[in-house]
Amino acid sequence: MIAPVLALGLALGAPGCALPRLADARPWRTGETLAFDLDLLGMVKAGTLELTVERPMSGGRVVPLRARARTSAGADALRAFAGVALSWVDARTLLPERYHDEAEERGVHKVSDARIPRDGAEVHISYQYGEKRGEATFPRQGEVLDALSAIYYLRAAQLPPGERFCFDLIANRRFWRLEGTVAAKPERVDTPAGRFDTLRVDAVARRADQPAAPARPIHLWISTDARRLLVAAVSEVDLGPVRAMLSSVRGGH
Repeated sequence: MIAPVLALGLALGAPGCALPRLADARPWRTGETLAFDLDLLGMVKAGTLELTVERPMSGGRVVPLRARARTSAGADALRAFAGVALSWVDARTLLPERYHDEAEERGVHKVSDARIPRDGAEVHISYQYGEKRGEATFPRQGEVLDALSAIYYLRAAQLPPGERFCFDLIANRRFWRLEGTVAAKPERVDTPAGRFDTLRVDAVARRADQPAAPARPIHLWISTDARRLLVAAVSEVDLGPVRAMLSSVRGGH
């Protein structure tokens, strides 16, 4: 459930498409935790998601990011899920060096681990699905983010109206080709954590290994204030539309 909420992108091959530029300052601090309520089909409370900035490591060069998600009791009958994802990003560029996720879904243990060489031509992902283990290698077309670091990169990026961007993405033990567009006008969004003026990002994800597979649209709302909070996200999963709404912000002040 983490990855479908976080994955984003549009059609391939847009001319001049690249990552958006980072702003000079980062909008978060160590210890910041964003909590979200998840709902399915706009009706069923599906669970919770938490995103946390962990303490820097390697002399401050690397910042670990963590996501935790789980279904609520009401959604367990549909798809019981509990998982954690970790991304280790370069403190200067916010590009990930490694991404690891682990989950229990309907009693099946799922794991993936990706090493992301800065200058390598390929990305290598090892995975486990129950008793099955495997590896996959994908050619990269540009910069690579993962399902978690993508959120923090976009929060720290300059996103003027109409901005187009793209990147490769690791999410849900798969590799995606991605682009997105920033909406022309800001929007006001009401959440359990309060009312926010936001930038909306419209996007859709396509599998790199199966371009003809159905695309996964997503919409993100990022606040326009100094903290650039992820306020809301809407995407598609196998069971239908899932929405994440910010419920609280702790730490990081």
